[in-house]
Amino acid sequence: MNEYRFVATGDSFTEGVGDPGPDGTFRGWADRFAEMLAERRGPISYANLAVRGLTVRQIVETQLEPAMALEPELVTAVAGMNDLIRPKLNFREFVDDQDKLIGTLAATGAQVITATLPTPGQGAPLPTPLRRALTKRLNLSNAFVRRIAAKHGALCLDLAVMLPPGIGGWSEDRLHPGPDGHRAAAQACMGLLDGEPPRRLAVTEIVAADPGEPTLREQLRWAKQFLVPWVKRRLRGESSATGVAAKREDYGTISS
Repeated sequence: MNEYRFVATGDSFTEGVGDPGPDGTFRGWADRFAEMLAERRGPISYANLAVRGLTVRQIVETQLEPAMALEPELVTAVAGMNDLIRPKLNFREFVDDQDKLIGTLAATGAQVITATLPTPGQGAPLPTPLRRALTKRLNLSNAFVRRIAAKHGALCLDLAVMLPPGIGGWSEDRLHPGPDGHRAAAQACMGLLDGEPPRRLAVTEIVAADPGEPTLREQLRWAKQFLVPWVKRRLRGESSATGVAAKREDYGTISS
C-alpha cells in the first residue's frame, strides 16, 4: 500500500521554532500534525522543507519546486511574518508571491492548507507605534490570504482568530508559539480537515493572572535577548536562515 504523502513548506513557524524536542531540535505543529495523520491513516510519508527567516518570495524560490517534485497529496504553505516585520514592504509583490505559492501548489491537485497569522503574543515589549503598524499589516495580509485560499480551493487555518491574544501558548520570545501553541495549532489543522468550524484554541500555558505591562527590566531583557540580535542581522544583511537546512528534505515514514 502506498503511504499518504504530506509536505510542509514555510518559515520558522513550520520549522517548529519555539517547540524544542528532548534533544533540542525543533518539533513544531507540522511534525505534530504529521503524527496525528499517521495515527488516523497509518504510516505516512512526510517531508518538512521549512526554514526559519525566509520571506514568501524566498520560499517560492527555494521550496516550491522541491515540494512539487515530491508529488504530495497534502501540502501546507504558511508564511509571511518575515515580510511583514521588515521596515519596507512592497505589499503588491508580497500578495503576488503568496498567490504564486498557494496557487502553484493547488494546481498540482494536492490539498493545500495555508493560514492567517496572529499578532505576536502579549509580553513582547514592542513600541506601541511598531505594534500598531504590524497589526495593520497583519490584518491586511490575512484578508488577502483568506481571499487567495478561496480563489485556489485551499483550506485556511484562521490562526489570527483562533490563537489566544494573551501570553498562553507563546514561547519566551513572544514571536513564536511555544509547545502548547504548536500542539493546539496541529489539533486545529486536523479539525480543519474534518470540516470543524474554527474556534479559539485551548492552551494550558496560561498564567494565573494578567501579566500587565512589562516592566522596564523585562523590556531590556527581551530587547537584549531577542531584538538586538535581529537588528544586528538586518544591519549586516544577514538572515537567521543562513547555514540552516530543511530538517526533512525528503520523505521519511511517520508511524502511529
